[in-house]
Amino acid sequence: MIAIINFSLQIFVLGLLTVFFVLIMVVLFGNLIIITTNRYFGVAAKDVKPPSEQIDPVKIAVISSAVFNVTYGNGRVERIEKL
Repeated sequence: MIAIINFSLQIFVLGLLTVFFVLIMVVLFGNLIIITTNRYFGVAAKDVKPPSEQIDPVKIAVISSAVFNVTYGNGRVERIEKL
């Protein structure tokens, strides 16, 4: 009976270690892919609009603070476009 319990615990620990190892490999390979992609296929510089089309900095600050207050600091403004 004790041999069966020992064997079961060995299989259990082996399974846990296998899952842990696979998850570590997923994280490491994922980070490697992200670093490689960012290094060789980085984001190109975005086009800057001429000053006549830019939004007033005061309006940007007001919109950003409103979003910050409404979302309790969890939201962020990614883009503001004129309609």
